[in-house]
Amino acid sequence: MVTLSKLRFPAMAIAVAALSLDVDRTSASSLLQETRVSDSVITKAMIAKGDSIFHGKLAGGLCFTCHGPDAKGIAGLGPNLTDDKWLHGDGSYGFIIGVVEKGVPKPKQAATPMLPKGGTNLNAEQVRAVAAYVYSLSHKIP
Repeated sequence: MVTLSKLRFPAMAIAVAALSLDVDRTSASSLLQETRVSDSVITKAMIAKGDSIFHGKLAGGLCFTCHGPDAKGIAGLGPNLTDDKWLHGDGSYGFIIGVVEKGVPKPKQAATPMLPKGGTNLNAEQVRAVAAYVYSLSHKIP
């Protein structure tokens, strides 16, 4: 079995994931596009907005419900977002955008799936802000 963390090229990792998960070509293509988003576009304002959404102060965000108010995770609900361990991908900003946008239908360590956009009606800007905040929890932002 090939593990995604062992693959050298992100595009190849996505192709393998798409094949192994029976993801349709459109979904695989959009996931690949999201992984190409550079973290250089992240601003302090985006992180602050994402923090507010994550903690339920804007846009009906409920991320803290499963990931905890400190984003260190809640056993059986949502993983720790502050460390360098990523269960479903590489932890890049683009990957996180894709997870927020599409959810996690078959989580590895949770009893229930993460719904797309966390079950809320986030727009594209809000998705990117939440992703920027989550990314900032485990990566240094200049």
